[in-house]
Amino acid sequence: YIINSSHRRQSCRNCMCPSPFSLVPLNSSIMSATTSWPPPSLTVNAEMIVDECEFAEISAMDRPLLAPIHMAALLFLGETVHARHLWRRTEERNNEILNDWWEVGKRMMEGKNVSEALDRCRQHPAPLNNYANEVAAQQPKKKNPSQQTPQEIISFLETKRWNV
Repeated sequence: YIINSSHRRQSCRNCMCPSPFSLVPLNSSIMSATTSWPPPSLTVNAEMIVDECEFAEISAMDRPLLAPIHMAALLFLGETVHARHLWRRTEERNNEILNDWWEVGKRMMEGKNVSEALDRCRQHPAPLNNYANEVAAQQPKKKNPSQQTPQEIISFLETKRWNV
């Protein structure tokens, strides 16, 4: 059996939401212990990678780079709250690679530019260096404020309840 986290966006076992994760039989649609590890790319099925990481974590499987890969997959999906919970519960906090990935997560949560943090992740061994490019591609492109039209600026200020 594995944890079915397909409803990850609606509930979370870490924040004690009312609807818990459910257990489902391990089948061919979910990655198993025989799947190639580490996954070469997050773009194929990041949710399945997260499921595999959670399964490996609760079953104490020995997977190299488990926490950093789990963190990268969560950030690829934009699941920053889940990434924060992973950071809090992991025993690998002294792992430099995981620290670099958590820095990306912190910046995402704070709405800051993640490119500098991702540059550090690009120095990691494969496939984590490729994951950095994939996470970067998922980041929304922010406009330079000087390139915004006056109407865009007024709309922004109105959402902040400024009287314009």
